[in-house]
Amino acid sequence: MKYTFHLIIAFQLLFGLSCSKSFLEKKPLDFISPDNYLTNDAQAKILLNGVYTSLDFIGTSNENQKMFPFQLETTTDDVYDSQPWHNTTEWARGQGNSNSPWARWKWDLDFQGISRANVFLAGMTAATFESADRKRYIAEAKFLRAWFYHDLVVYYGGVPLILTPGDLSNSFPTRNSKEEVIGQILKDLDEAIPDLPREYAADEDRGRIAKGTAMGLKARVLLYNEQWEAAAAAAKAVIDLGVYSLFPDYQGLFLEKNENSTVQEIMLQVYYTPDIMPSFIYYPIGVYPAFAPTLQFVNAYYMKNGLPIDRTGSGYDPENPYMNRDPRLNASIFYPGSKYVNYIIKTPDPVISKDSVTIPSWLLNESGFRAKKHFDGTLMNIEKEGHNKCFMRYGEILLTYAEAQNEAQGPQDCYDVIDQLRRRVGMTTLSDAMPGLSKDDMRKVIRNERRVELAFEGTRWADIRRWKIAEQVMVDAMGYDNTKLVAYPGDGLGTSPDWKYEPMVIDHRSFNANRDYLWPIPQKEINANHNMVQNPGYN
Repeated sequence: MKYTFHLIIAFQLLFGLSCSKSFLEKKPLDFISPDNYLTNDAQAKILLNGVYTSLDFIGTSNENQKMFPFQLETTTDDVYDSQPWHNTTEWARGQGNSNSPWARWKWDLDFQGISRANVFLAGMTAATFESADRKRYIAEAKFLRAWFYHDLVVYYGGVPLILTPGDLSNSFPTRNSKEEVIGQILKDLDEAIPDLPREYAADEDRGRIAKGTAMGLKARVLLYNEQWEAAAAAAKAVIDLGVYSLFPDYQGLFLEKNENSTVQEIMLQVYYTPDIMPSFIYYPIGVYPAFAPTLQFVNAYYMKNGLPIDRTGSGYDPENPYMNRDPRLNASIFYPGSKYVNYIIKTPDPVISKDSVTIPSWLLNESGFRAKKHFDGTLMNIEKEGHNKCFMRYGEILLTYAEAQNEAQGPQDCYDVIDQLRRRVGMTTLSDAMPGLSKDDMRKVIRNERRVELAFEGTRWADIRRWKIAEQVMVDAMGYDNTKLVAYPGDGLGTSPDWKYEPMVIDHRSFNANRDYLWPIPQKEINANHNMVQNPGYN
């Protein structure tokens, strides 16, 4: 949020400059308190911007936190991180515990946002100034509180439901049930949606919550909680709103240079700015060997003709595995033989040549693959990287509708939305490739479609848990034996008689179905609150 960021700095300076000349004064005349703040529209907007900052670890100096939410994909079956100091490897191996940093960081970030939202909402209730945007501000804060609580429920289950700031009568809150928290989330969203605008006209308001964003979160919440009819209706309402559409270039959708035009699809994003506040997305995919897509994930991509690679008639060739695949594979993954440009690590050295090279085996990570999605190899300086972080987009809404509609009514109305996603990338439509699917077969297709369409966008962790398949998929991660991938000039298609595509285990993984469907409550919360009950299996 480029504009928002500067307002936050102004707000912090306002607090910093409010000190009295004499530290002996009990109450400086210019001291900011709830009694003398929120007296005008500008103050309300600044305070609301502070709630927005909890969507991400904005301003942190912790490099691991800066990689949020991207790096959390390495806790799933889709990606492997060989560097344990990023604090995600342990989760994929079933070793995460109540003292693990990410369990604490995510909890703290969400409750920080909830606390700020509560302060803002309470302040707006007491405030007496007039503002044409008053209802909208309250609606934005209610959306944000719903967002933070939804994230907590997904990762931790039931959590304390706190709706007022500084409630000293409830210093040791108990955990509310998941159902109670979901009920409050939906209440906040239903109250917010009518008061949010369809779109924002001013550039300074880019990144603010619009009506469709709140409707989209409602659809996601309902989907995750298997309220199929309601989820389908909520997603259809977003579609019928007529505000969003698919950006025509799938790979370009995730590039910084297109961010002014991708707002037709991106429904919620955090804005970043080169030099002032770079987003750090480039680090795990462009510098560190920290983000290695697994062979299981790569094999999930169908053929360009719309058939799975293991289906008769697909045309899949194990000796040339990347020929005629779903175009989203080439847009999302660097595989052996891909053309590659990464100026920061001088591959090639831009001083000598700007021509792409065949990716050398030493750059193929431990799995034989690198992430291409979100990647801009022409970046020369990491501090100049202002890539926004996307948290919701229209493509997900189409998939939400397809999944909910299939579970509620069957597959007949699901083809069109899947076909839209495939037409965008020039792939044979589902209607042509696999007509007449049963409900069970359509479910398999939709789940796979979510996996490849939403790759590296932060949905996989929740998906494999809500589908109850985590113990099936969180098995040993596979990749290629890189010693058998001999570098050569290449055709960019991954075809060569010299390469030997020999799978190997790259990480031993474990999943305890009695424990690992949730993260643990951070130990510091257990220690500080005698009423806080730990999730099963973490005691």
